[in-house]
Amino acid sequence: MSNKATLTDIHAIVHAEHIQVAAVYDSQQDALNSIESVIAETAVEKDQITLINPMDPHFSEKLERASSKIGKTLWSSHLKLGFAGLVAGLIVAALLVQFGPALTKNNPLFTYIALISPGLFIGLFIAGLAGLRPDRHEIIETVRSAIKRKKYALVVNLKKGQQVNNIKTLLGSRGHKVTEAIQ
Repeated sequence: MSNKATLTDIHAIVHAEHIQVAAVYDSQQDALNSIESVIAETAVEKDQITLINPMDPHFSEKLERASSKIGKTLWSSHLKLGFAGLVAGLIVAALLVQFGPALTKNNPLFTYIALISPGLFIGLFIAGLAGLRPDRHEIIETVRSAIKRKKYALVVNLKKGQQVNNIKTLLGSRGHKVTEAIQ
């Protein structure tokens, strides 16, 4: 499956308010012209657009506006998936104690200990993997590479109802590379 088909499928599931589009420009004037055209031709407002200058030491804060929200999401996902793993371990242990081989029937305490622990750890591990956010890697690396090469980056945080493809087309008319990611 191609990357475009995957992103199209994602757009059908994820609302536009969770999509971020970034473009790279050679000059500040090209970036400013793109800002003007995006504001004039779409429903994007100026506060949704962030211009990142070359060698900006605080570009990560501009890319990830709500880091406290990310922390809360990580905390809740670890709690929920850890608890789900614990419950799954309990259910499997209960089934083995009830219907399993003689070893598990004769040693219920050890069966519960042996299955609850891995269930909990697997749930926490899955939450950690989800927290890595591999889908954000491309947009972060694009902006990081651009500012190190003394280029300008433009980041647009979309709201509900705004068309991703229209904004990508407008940004791509003057920019070198346009990429998108789910926030």
